[in-house]
Amino acid sequence: MTDELNEVPRTTPDFTTEAASQLAELFPEVVADGKINLDTLKTILDIDVEEGRERFGLTWPGKREAIRAAQTPTTATLMPDKEESVDWDTTQNVFIEGDNLEVLKILQKHYYGQIKMIYIDPPYNTGNDFVYQDDYADPIGSYLERTGQVDEAGKLSTNSESAGRFHSNWLNMMYPRLKLARNLLTDDGVMFISIDDSEQAQLRRLVDEVFGEANFVSQIVWEKVHTRKNSARQFSVSHDYIICVARRKMRSIGDGGFQRALLPRENSDAYSNPDSDPKGPWKPDPIYANNPYDADYVITKPDGTEITRPAGQYWRYSKKTIDEAIESGALIWGSGASMPMIKRYLSEVQDGLVPVTLFTREFAGDNSQAKSEVKELFDGDPIFSYPKPTRLIQRFIQIAGVGHHEIVLDFFAGSGTTAHAVTALNADDDGARRCISVQLPEPTDPESDAHKLGYETISEITRERIRRAGKKILEEEASKLDGRADSLDVGFRAYKLVDTNFTKWKANSDLSEDELVGLFSDLADSADDHARPEALLTEVLLKLGFSLTEKIETVEVAGLSVFSVADGLVMAYLDEHTQPTLDQLRALVAREPERLVVLEDAFQGNDELKTNLVQECRTRNVDLWTA
Repeated sequence: MTDELNEVPRTTPDFTTEAASQLAELFPEVVADGKINLDTLKTILDIDVEEGRERFGLTWPGKREAIRAAQTPTTATLMPDKEESVDWDTTQNVFIEGDNLEVLKILQKHYYGQIKMIYIDPPYNTGNDFVYQDDYADPIGSYLERTGQVDEAGKLSTNSESAGRFHSNWLNMMYPRLKLARNLLTDDGVMFISIDDSEQAQLRRLVDEVFGEANFVSQIVWEKVHTRKNSARQFSVSHDYIICVARRKMRSIGDGGFQRALLPRENSDAYSNPDSDPKGPWKPDPIYANNPYDADYVITKPDGTEITRPAGQYWRYSKKTIDEAIESGALIWGSGASMPMIKRYLSEVQDGLVPVTLFTREFAGDNSQAKSEVKELFDGDPIFSYPKPTRLIQRFIQIAGVGHHEIVLDFFAGSGTTAHAVTALNADDDGARRCISVQLPEPTDPESDAHKLGYETISEITRERIRRAGKKILEEEASKLDGRADSLDVGFRAYKLVDTNFTKWKANSDLSEDELVGLFSDLADSADDHARPEALLTEVLLKLGFSLTEKIETVEVAGLSVFSVADGLVMAYLDEHTQPTLDQLRALVAREPERLVVLEDAFQGNDELKTNLVQECRTRNVDLWTA
């Protein structure tokens, strides 16, 4: 612990400041009067920069602001929504309703380098779909206004080609989100991004810039439909793309980084063991092929029949290999003049298959299958347009090699396919993968089936789809009577993006004079009087770097109602209305949590009480934090 009183950070991490600090640590001579001297840095690195010359790279109007948007911290937080949650106390899955740019910033503290796989299906920028219009000056205020949480709801508009800056608007939306998403990936983590021809070229260049060209893994073509539209003006489009990029791609064996996993073999039924071969299941494999492999030779069967290779064909194996197969009983002779076959043992083939860049509909599902999945969950109603099939997402999870306790993130969650796919795959292989889903409360079209059925926002559909999918999977598993349903996590903790609960953190340069006067009048209080203790706790834990699924209990300590987090690792007293006594605080410190958090308002201006608490914590080696 430290001898000083710690204060909970008011914002998410400031990566600009951290980057500058790291640079100063490496090269202290480049910093003077708090500024970075680029000329000195260039000299140290021994690099030449051609000023004013044309360079290769991706540029667009607004790029500088988009870069800053990724680096600018936020005071926003998440509010627990237990009413919309499923199995709050036990689940390790999370659903967040909110602007994903702000949410990605909030996730940085705990989930930095913790996400094994990210999948997103962002707006394709076709001219008809919604593209997030970010307000870099006041992002959380703009979000609250657009979603009707304050004043009047702003309109969430489309990005039409006639509006100007068509591609630029899309790039300005995508850049900061990809930048923050990369931070969240593990060292061997990977990201899959769905896209079509509208922005495929721009996305590929953008990915190269954010992740580095060396970390591009593959571009997959997915067969999304199998029918031909004869009404198409040019070509009938039957595919989408998926760009796959790694946080750090493995360069050589043993150096870490992402290495694609093999896909499970689904044709193992072709192997059998009719002769009880001690080497296990096998299947017959021809010993000749179209291409030349080895010199000509004759195979003599046990009955004396001589076999030569078929006309125009070649032996696939050397005579030495064939002789060894005969000796070990691995050659199948057949009857008469039939061609011998060699046993291909299941135990000798690779554990799986190398993925290919063409995903057929049989391999990864298609649009019609995806629609059927959603309609089945929603009693036949076409609740969502253009969902992705769960089988497609499961293929990504397999290729990414997501371990049984690792995390998958989808911050354009849409209909909730990713969460559904993760839960279904866990049920299939007894896994315990976790999923974080993020979706903006984008209004549904008033004329849509979803709106007529009572779903006013896309996020409502997402939550309900995850809820229904989990219930269906649990029922199917329970019917198997093997006990696995008891340990299957089909729940989720629901959260909503909100402004900070602490009035002292809300000030920014964009407030009007009247707003500043009102703010300063409230600064006598640390926290918003209307904030629930659970909301205060969530914000404090996020700012301190804890996860969204920590075990939280409410315990009584010497008459105080206190939050206990992670079995007492952190204890928090957040009741601004009841000032604790010194004896009560001593009892709390005696529990010896690693960290003790006390709401500043709880002291009610009693500096002596606070000073005594500092001394008690120092004696017990407890880190004391105020919020």
